[in-house]
Amino acid sequence: MKLLKRLKPAALRAALVLACLGAALPARAAGLLDEVRARLVLAPVTKGEFLQTRKLAQIDKPLVSNGRFLVARDIGVIWENIAPFAQTTRLTKNEILQTHDQGTATRLSADKEPVVGVINAILFGALSGDIEALAQRFDYSGKVTGDAWRLDFTPKDASLARFVRGLALSGGRGIERIEITSAAGDVTHIEFKAQVQAGALSGEDRKRFE
Repeated sequence: MKLLKRLKPAALRAALVLACLGAALPARAAGLLDEVRARLVLAPVTKGEFLQTRKLAQIDKPLVSNGRFLVARDIGVIWENIAPFAQTTRLTKNEILQTHDQGTATRLSADKEPVVGVINAILFGALSGDIEALAQRFDYSGKVTGDAWRLDFTPKDASLARFVRGLALSGGRGIERIEITSAAGDVTHIEFKAQVQAGALSGEDRKRFE
């Protein structure tokens, strides 16, 4: 908590966004990413539904939310929370934009707060399945079981560890589950379902990034 108090307000808000998003054989680290990549089928656009369960370190009852997501691998991510409250988060390379059901918006720019670019890179890498980008910032280990796989990431440097303690991705042909452990010990589980892939954004979805 003392560490969070020393963060700039915008950096703190970015960290909060991060918190809110046969037999198994261990794979050798050198070829692990290749093995996972061979199983992943990642299209330019993926959309679907999510169920998110967040366990706060100091609260017994987990916080559960659900909604829809849209990942455009060359543009960004739209995370639309439906219940228990309406909120839409748009992630692009240089910006985080959150819009609430009352119409109010919070905009964080990487031009003013470099940490926003770091947070975006982590979230976008996880949600889009860009495991190579994650491997540049995290040490990793994992296992492959038939068509299923799991990757566990830990930050390489202390500056990144201020926001996230660990990150795990698992799935088969796509990303099916993400687990994020914040520096404060909060754990967020995200399960993806009803995923649909496409070769390009529809006109309506493209407007959501404008």
